[in-house]
Amino acid sequence: MTTAIGDEATLRARIADYLAGQIGHAVEVGPVRRFPVGFSWLTYAVPVRGLDGGGPRELILRLGPSYGLFAPYSAEPELLAMRSLEGSAVPVPRAYWGGDDESIFGAPFLFCEKVEGDAVVPWVSPTEPGLEEGYRRRLGEQFIDALAALHRVPWQEKPIAALAHGITAENAARRNVEHWEGLIARWTLRPHPLAEWGIRWLKRHCPVAPRVAIVHGDYRTGNFLEQGGRITAILDWELVHLGDPHEDLGWVVNDLFAVRDPSGARLACGLLDRGRMIERYEAAVGWTIDRERLRFYEIFNNYKLAVCAHATTLRIARGSATHLAASMSLIHAFAHRYVAELARALRLGGGAS
Repeated sequence: MTTAIGDEATLRARIADYLAGQIGHAVEVGPVRRFPVGFSWLTYAVPVRGLDGGGPRELILRLGPSYGLFAPYSAEPELLAMRSLEGSAVPVPRAYWGGDDESIFGAPFLFCEKVEGDAVVPWVSPTEPGLEEGYRRRLGEQFIDALAALHRVPWQEKPIAALAHGITAENAARRNVEHWEGLIARWTLRPHPLAEWGIRWLKRHCPVAPRVAIVHGDYRTGNFLEQGGRITAILDWELVHLGDPHEDLGWVVNDLFAVRDPSGARLACGLLDRGRMIERYEAAVGWTIDRERLRFYEIFNNYKLAVCAHATTLRIARGSATHLAASMSLIHAFAHRYVAELARALRLGGGAS
């Protein structure tokens, strides 16, 4: 197995040296196992003996890619988010160490605890049996309750406040749109008229946020673990930022992540009816969702999906020799659906000029 810094033996030796430096004594690192998931960061299970004087334990090591849409990558946002949420009502793995010094592992890195559970990805294969209804509903309720808890966290008192950089309720949407506009301008191979239409509409309709909250950025099924009907961890915080909580909810209820139940009704993220999902969120978070703000972020999220898939994936695939190239080629297969959904959403949003 090759890694960001060479073969597995080299990675194991680097891990052992780093952990010894952090805890003050030598540890034994066993064979490292890579998880075959993720479209960007590499994730490894790292068995360690002697970490805290007890028996063997397994850590998770995440390594940022060297090339891609969000390069240069940083471990700081994910590390700050996980540390800010430790002990809260949002289930997250405990973060131990991390940083952006590429001399250590050849990439930004993060060590955290390994949490037991399996990912739920209901849209991967329509031929697979769905979750039992009661089980699915219980997961859906926990899923949306955890999102509400995330948006209630008083982040100003937490480490994640370091990401504020002047963010306000008034400028959150505009800064987010301009951030994505810059990414697309950097990576696209050619102009895309629908994307230009989308960015004009978004700039003209930027709402004021009801408050600034911690935004996960990719909150959906596939990014949490569950075991025995209980969500054990929310994962993949690499897109975390401070912004409008409507952004996460607009991602959750996006039709592109919906799965139909046996009756043909759409389930948001394959878990709950859209209306029920929003009602549950409102009851848990303690404020009423503004439907116009939600519509804005549904269009914004469709814009991100459409342009990421259609305008940027081929450039990344052509320029990279890593697992990211294969991932981007796969995502590009979905591009036309994402673009069609963006066009539909823009029509519903009242057009652009």
